[in-house]
Amino acid sequence: MKTSVIIPSYNPTLKLQETLDKLVPQARFIDELIIIIDNNNYSDFANSIVGKYSAALKIKIHSQPNSGRAISRNKGVEVSSGDIIIFLDDDMLAEKDLIEKHIQYHLKNSDSIVSGNGYRNPENANAKNDFEKFLVNMENRWRENTINTGEITFNNFNFTACNMSIPKNIFERLGGFDSRFSDGEDFDFAVRGLNTGIRIYYDNTLNAWHNDWSDIKAIISRQKEYTNAKKEIFRIHPNYLKYFAYMLPKEYGWYKKLIASIFKSPLIWFVNSGNSIFASLPLKIKFILYDLTITSNTITKNN
Repeated sequence: MKTSVIIPSYNPTLKLQETLDKLVPQARFIDELIIIIDNNNYSDFANSIVGKYSAALKIKIHSQPNSGRAISRNKGVEVSSGDIIIFLDDDMLAEKDLIEKHIQYHLKNSDSIVSGNGYRNPENANAKNDFEKFLVNMENRWRENTINTGEITFNNFNFTACNMSIPKNIFERLGGFDSRFSDGEDFDFAVRGLNTGIRIYYDNTLNAWHNDWSDIKAIISRQKEYTNAKKEIFRIHPNYLKYFAYMLPKEYGWYKKLIASIFKSPLIWFVNSGNSIFASLPLKIKFILYDLTITSNTITKNN
């Protein structure tokens, strides 16, 4: 059984090398590593990656004009030769046994899909400031409301493609990721899998930690993109609402929108300006203000 690891990357100069460094000790389990550079501006850097890692990893690099994650992942599968496909994002720090665990999972659970965690390290190892600690705290709260390990169902859903493996024949049977979606394509993919009777699992021992420590403005922008993507998915697939209506953004009343419009600019200035008043606040208060800032900047009419 051959294994192909596929990593899409829009800007490989940011985090990709740290991701590859974590895969080098696992090279014996990787028959090929395919990097899809979703941006034609990095041909020189692509050559340097091959030069640096080709002694340890069997690397294939495909560069293309910016097309998005769905098309990039689909292209990776198209040029792959593995029986098992493992998808990772380009900012994932894999634990030393990640690839082997993915392979073992498919040896025991044939014809299934498995997703591992897609969070930042809960030990705060890389959190350098209070907002980064807030991100870890926020994800810890999310984790408390999801399954730890087990089969995913419509009523017990927890899935991400940033750390996922699948037999190539099942990926092809499902038609790959839907290229119409610029975000949330992994959610749509998993729902289609469940609808066709494919067994999908989540395993919290499949550990690869997101190495992305965005600032609050980037998180707000990302949240807006994700919300709009979910709206588009539900527009195209209204039948998904039978199980996932709770994922639609809340319809706030005019008074909450008014309050949000009043407070969003002062709040984002206050929490992002590095002023001494905010810096002196207790961490719990900062977390509340971060949460309020993100909410007030994502519930207005112009989402």
